[in-house]
Amino acid sequence: MESSAVGTSVFPRSVAALLPPMRDTDPTALLRELLASGVVANESYEALDAADRFAVDHAPSAAALLDQLVRTRLLTEFQAARVRTGRLHGLTLGNYRLLDRIGTGGMGVVYRAEHRQLRTVVAVKVLQPSPEVNPRMLARFFLEARAVGQLKHPNIVAAIDAGEEPARGPDVPALPYFVMEFLAGADLERVAAAAPLSVGFACQIAHQIADALIEAHRLKLVHRDIKPSNVLVTPDGQAKLLDFGLARLPGEERITRTGAQLGTVGYMAPEQARNAHDVDARADVFGLGCTLYFALTGQAPFSSVTAAFGPTPSARALRPEVPAGLDAVVSRMMAAEPAQRYPTAEAAMRALLAFLPASAGALPARAQGPLTPPPGGARASADSGPCATTHTSPGRVLIVDDQIDIRRLCRVALGAEGLQCEEVGNGPDAVALACQKAYDLVLLDVDLPGFSGEEVLRRLRQRQPTRHLKVVMFSGAASGDELSRIMLAGADDFLTKPFSVVQLRARVKAALRLKDAQDRADVLNRELLTVNAELEQALEARDGELLRARNGLVLALAKLVEHRSAESGRHLQRLQRYCRALAEGAAALPAYAPQIDATFIRVLEDAVPLHDIGKAALPDHILNKPGRLDEGERTLMEAHTTIGADTLREVARQHPFATGFLHVAIDIARGHHERWDGSGYPDRLSGEGIPLVARLVAFADVYDAMRSRLVYKPALSHHTAVLVITEKSEGQFDPGLREAFLQAAPQFDRIFRELGD
Repeated sequence: MESSAVGTSVFPRSVAALLPPMRDTDPTALLRELLASGVVANESYEALDAADRFAVDHAPSAAALLDQLVRTRLLTEFQAARVRTGRLHGLTLGNYRLLDRIGTGGMGVVYRAEHRQLRTVVAVKVLQPSPEVNPRMLARFFLEARAVGQLKHPNIVAAIDAGEEPARGPDVPALPYFVMEFLAGADLERVAAAAPLSVGFACQIAHQIADALIEAHRLKLVHRDIKPSNVLVTPDGQAKLLDFGLARLPGEERITRTGAQLGTVGYMAPEQARNAHDVDARADVFGLGCTLYFALTGQAPFSSVTAAFGPTPSARALRPEVPAGLDAVVSRMMAAEPAQRYPTAEAAMRALLAFLPASAGALPARAQGPLTPPPGGARASADSGPCATTHTSPGRVLIVDDQIDIRRLCRVALGAEGLQCEEVGNGPDAVALACQKAYDLVLLDVDLPGFSGEEVLRRLRQRQPTRHLKVVMFSGAASGDELSRIMLAGADDFLTKPFSVVQLRARVKAALRLKDAQDRADVLNRELLTVNAELEQALEARDGELLRARNGLVLALAKLVEHRSAESGRHLQRLQRYCRALAEGAAALPAYAPQIDATFIRVLEDAVPLHDIGKAALPDHILNKPGRLDEGERTLMEAHTTIGADTLREVARQHPFATGFLHVAIDIARGHHERWDGSGYPDRLSGEGIPLVARLVAFADVYDAMRSRLVYKPALSHHTAVLVITEKSEGQFDPGLREAFLQAAPQFDRIFRELGD
């Protein structure tokens, strides 16, 4: 046999369904069948070196041929075993070549495979021939494939393709299949059986699966088989929900396989054991609670279906370091009665939020700093209702203290200075009054009836009833450290009781002078932007190509940085649209309306691509490092803000005609990693000291980073990204913009889906 002839197009394309016994099989004919069928890739065969090619082409027997094909990695052991038993049919399915068996799913067998042309590795689920397979079951198999194909979520294994390998005669039936992404990692059953997970990591896995269930339930899918073996944990800590083979799908008829159990003992909800067709989302909440229990203890919570009707086991009893609060959450998820469980996966997800690690759900490793809550942990935001806002009248002070004599002293002392004062004696009245009237300054006692001064401060900062509102705290009991901590939470100054009239007047006047300066700076900034817009409009009228060229060069320059840092290709376009959507929402809020107009939004949109321009000066090994940055590397990474701002400042100095646009770009480049609580970088600015454009970009940049898969992190879902930004990032973002972000969040999701990679 001429070795160069094997595998060429002159071979017949017919494929033997069943090979003759190995001892009677001609090795040359067998090789031809394997190449013709695609079980052995032609290009891999042709690429063999001379010695290996000779050994394959001149194998003395079929058995020796298969041994050589395995040795040269043209076949896997799984493929060779199938060929040895004469089962060639099904080793190729459409464009896919099966490589290994992974396991058994709810309605079939799952294999590792590769695309025959692209050579990308995938997972293929095959409905194996069986007496139980009938037209109804086949219809349900493809109904599952279509349903899973609609689930676009970072914590659900993605469906890629589906098809049916034709029958090869009455004894070799057709093979339906559908194709999913192949993921490295191990299922949670194996991971936690070896050693229970840390409390924080176990909650993080459960939190991700709850997020996946929210998406499934939104599309009317109830999984019905949530268990550790159906949760894959990737090496980077991302959880993936697998196997919707037992799911209750929208539009399906009641299809029950004879002898099939719709659920898994130990994880199946009690009502599912009674009637698997009438369960709702709470059955998945039960399975999630059982899965979390297993992750924490390494043991299944129930040994039988009947045990699930009895008392709920305690994870804390087996593992004392499990917090009592978490133990209560797990117990509620596993309650025998559906009405006693969390009603939705979202409610369970929120209950787990308090037990996540500080950086869970946020950006990993290199970006944990800006998103990690300050010491004390994250605290869920509380709505205090919408606040009506009017234009600020200079010199208006609200005095909040439960002691009448203190209120009277402050009112007399400040009234003598021409300030208009009003007073209340408890926390709820203070919030209500501040929302109804416009004040320049609030004098706020720490210890108040109703709720504390800290809570009043938090609500005022969250809603921002007045632009640049100043808050001066005072207390007779709080230590200096406690008052300093309160300042980090948003207070502008503090006084220790007892205080003198001189001290009171000095602190109040200083705060009001600062507010006045900030108000005037806002006016000047608006005027600057307006003048700049008029100049740009005039310039565009004379030569519109110049402005278009500027914006084109901005995008081109920013894309060079983007390509170096391996960020997603449409990241800049998404940022521009996020910022426009958020700014338009913020313009409807009274606290921001005076600053945001059409010109502000247009300049913001044009300038935001330059936010990371300073990364052009950073080395590749830092930009694209997949793991955690060390202290020195992090310092260099943080320097991109100052490098970018200094570069743009030099451009502005040399080209003063574009200073309005460039000053906005400078504010964005330098300030988009600052934090509201003052713990960001590079200048540790806090509150309204951070330029508004930078505060807007921070929302957009962090949201897009969490939604995108980068070299050092997996992608998160829209729901998780919004939850992290609004409830797990206390001190990170401008609380006054939170309402605008929540309103714009659906637009953010649409933008990412439209322009995602």
